[in-house]
Amino acid sequence: PGMPDPAPRPRGYRRRFTFDDDRLLVDLKEKNHLTWKQIADFLPGRSSSSLKVRYCTKLKTKATVWTDEMVQKLRNAMQDYENNRWRIISAKVGNGFSSFTCRDKALEI
Repeated sequence: PGMPDPAPRPRGYRRRFTFDDDRLLVDLKEKNHLTWKQIADFLPGRSSSSLKVRYCTKLKTKATVWTDEMVQKLRNAMQDYENNRWRIISAKVGNGFSSFTCRDKALEI
C-alpha cells in the first residue's frame, strides 16, 4: 500500500526573541559580518535559518527614501484611520452601538 507516514518531528519550546537577542544578532551580522552559522553559535537553541528569517523580516534596516509624496500618503492614511476607527470598532462591537457611544465608553475604561 504506499509509504508509511513520516515520523513525527519533535518540536522544541520556542522562546521569544529578547531585546538582547535582537541586539546581538544585529551586531554580529552588521558589525562583525559573520555567517548565519557562526551567529547561531552565539545564540544557543536558535538555528541559522531562524536567525536569518528574524533578521531579514524584523531587524534589517531598510534603506527606504521617503519622498514628499510618500510622506503625504502616509499622513493621509493616518488621518483616514483616525476618522474611521470608531466606526470600524462600533461595527465590530455590534448591538447597535454608535461610534460615539463606543468612543465614550473606551474613554471611561
